[in-house]
Amino acid sequence: MPAAVPLVHRRTIEIEVHQADDLLIARARLRDTRPWHPDPARVLLHDLELALHVRAADLTIVAVESGMNAFPHTECPLIRPSFDRLVGLSVRRGFTRALRETVSGVHGCSHLHELARAAGPAIIQATLSAADARRRGLTPGAEPPDAPATTDAPPTDAQTADAQTADRAGGSGPVVSGRQAAALTGTCHIWAPDGIATRKLAAGWRPGFDPYPAPPLTAYEPT
Repeated sequence: MPAAVPLVHRRTIEIEVHQADDLLIARARLRDTRPWHPDPARVLLHDLELALHVRAADLTIVAVESGMNAFPHTECPLIRPSFDRLVGLSVRRGFTRALRETVSGVHGCSHLHELARAAGPAIIQATLSAADARRRGLTPGAEPPDAPATTDAPPTDAQTADAQTADRAGGSGPVVSGRQAAALTGTCHIWAPDGIATRKLAAGWRPGFDPYPAPPLTAYEPT
């Protein structure tokens, strides 16, 4: 975009998912700013927060927290209790439709609704991240182990092959569980039923171990 085009609005959404025992806690925050406004007190229009506490075993929401730090109308926070109705919903497939039926339009806040809609897929991704960490014997949130000493010399073909073999052998059990695959199926063209991701998994793709972006399907299903 050309530098001469003035910035008239900025929206930022940030989501972090933490694990606490048998829960995944997604904390989402939305901020709307008008950087051009001459009054510094009116630059920030929205600053909203939503936390979904999700049971890891079945991805069901068990508690909801919401906060409004900046908002345009005094009455805006009155809608916050409506989001307690998210308790009992699953963030698996169908979550977006359930949100529309529960807290959309005049029955909710469009910005908190947007945070909830964005947090669902983030939680699904977090289940994959947590599973990957377990396979590697790592604890999410802990400091990563010290990297081995390196040299300027590029790795030999044998060293590269050994590293790839070690990566593929790491951990035990399925890389993506049936429950996780079911949650992802239908979410995009890659995860279409019997689509690219499913076929790659069946052919040996190891998410988290193979490089990103993953090689094309033909690399896993050679002709």
